[in-house]
Amino acid sequence: MLGRVVLFASAPIGGAAVPTTFVASSSATITNAAVHMLHKLSLARPHPILLTVAPKKSFSALVVVQKNVSSAPLLERYRINGSKLYSRYILGLLALQLATEESIARLEARQRPVEWDRGADILQELEDQELATYKAGLGKTAVVRVFNAGCRIGSLLLLAAPLAILAPLSYLSPKLEDMAWSYATWSVETAGPTFTKLAQWASTRADLFPAEFVGRFAKLQDATEGHSWAHTERILCQSLGDDYADLIHLDPKPIGSGCIAQVYKGILQQPTALFPQGTELAIKVQHPNIRAKVLVDFYILHKMASFLERLPWLNLGYLSLQDSVGQFRSIMIPQLDMTCEARNLTRFLRDFSNDDSITFPQPIHELTSEQVLVEKFMHGEPILNYLRPDHSTEDRHAIAEKGLEMAMKMIFLNDFVHGDLHPGNILVQKNKTNNVRLVVLDCGLVVEMGQREHKNLVAILGAMVKKDGLLAGQLMVDTAKRCQASDEDVRLFCEGIQRICIDDEVSNFLENVGDYLADICYLACKHKVKLEASFINAALACEIMEGIAVSLYPDMKVQGIALPMVFKAELMHGLKQLKRP
Repeated sequence: MLGRVVLFASAPIGGAAVPTTFVASSSATITNAAVHMLHKLSLARPHPILLTVAPKKSFSALVVVQKNVSSAPLLERYRINGSKLYSRYILGLLALQLATEESIARLEARQRPVEWDRGADILQELEDQELATYKAGLGKTAVVRVFNAGCRIGSLLLLAAPLAILAPLSYLSPKLEDMAWSYATWSVETAGPTFTKLAQWASTRADLFPAEFVGRFAKLQDATEGHSWAHTERILCQSLGDDYADLIHLDPKPIGSGCIAQVYKGILQQPTALFPQGTELAIKVQHPNIRAKVLVDFYILHKMASFLERLPWLNLGYLSLQDSVGQFRSIMIPQLDMTCEARNLTRFLRDFSNDDSITFPQPIHELTSEQVLVEKFMHGEPILNYLRPDHSTEDRHAIAEKGLEMAMKMIFLNDFVHGDLHPGNILVQKNKTNNVRLVVLDCGLVVEMGQREHKNLVAILGAMVKKDGLLAGQLMVDTAKRCQASDEDVRLFCEGIQRICIDDEVSNFLENVGDYLADICYLACKHKVKLEASFINAALACEIMEGIAVSLYPDMKVQGIALPMVFKAELMHGLKQLKRP
């Protein structure tokens, strides 16, 4: 769309003509001013405005010049009046565009997650069910729980013990070094899903960990140790019946293995409500004995967090370690039930139904059980392949921008965040027009905060993105559940957050989450300000996506993508009011 302003400037007055350069320079000036205004409001760029010159007939019909009047003052008056009319018209165009953009933003902001309308009793019931499942898996008595934890700690120590010998020997020869790294990778896989998840995240952070570490543990992102076909057959018979082969045909050779389940490719033998016979399927079968490992791991982590928070000289109680472990537990335990992942896929498909550049596998609910997930097979190329030079820079930039936009939408607008966005869970498709499309897999681990915590998160992250450190610091203090900081500590904490923003004027919070988060945690411990677990977990989700984006597009500016999301989220929560057009 092109805005056009007609300026009657072609007819001469008293032998003098209005310079045509005035038209070109004015057009550029007004357009630049419009860009600046809309940038301040975090809106899209305006449509270009073109100034044209009317034919002489139009001008002569409107302007009458008296014979005995000097042309110079009249020309000056013409220029002044023309400037006023021109400015009024341009302001009208800008007001119309701003009203349109704001109306669109307001309509999108009204599309709040319907899950927020669930009653408090339903949410409490879900929380009680999760807690009951957790406690039932640990043991009925404290003695049994302590015994199980002791056995688990002993097994982990046995796994780690050989590294005490291999680590020093690795300096003697490259062969011993390779042996040490191979054992370290194997021991992390054997330790179970909890430690594998941590290693997967660490391998995406080349800015925080050594290159050798990142390279060695990167294999855990798309391939971990699998289980036997005998276990798969036993689980399929339990879930789908002894005649499961009449429903789905499986290739016994797995196509992948994650920390929770092993994946097979299959063919649908009978039509379902959504898919015809012959549809390609992906079948995920849960690994054996992982539930007991995960439950005991969280019991140990909770006890460790409680112990560390009680040490007075560390001041770690203000990092919400126990709350963070509890929130991680609440999103990790449902991942052990494949029907939860099927429901997560359905919601992600709903949330991104209007975005053709993002998609997720479609689950088949009637064939899914607690230990088996059946979904449509998704073709695509692993996102890690796009780091190679045989892929164009344009494709890498497009993938990074789409991936970041997806993560920002999950965090700011949907309140439903994929908690495992490492590169092994993202595929890339290319359509006939050569446009890229992201396919997101393994949606068992999600983060959902609820309306109150999400509103607090939006307010804090919005202030950080806009570099208002004083406001962000005060919001962190105000939203804390238990704050023991004195007035002086609160003042110093807020000033510290503001100093972080001032010292890093070039960058943006969402572009350097790791650095910001470390500094914020230090200030929280120093000044006894308890951080909310939702803020920490959301920041970590940003950090994981940041690691992928930086690998594909090191110079990408996050602010252009994040600010519109923040603007809409603020409208959704009523944190920003707009005048009605």
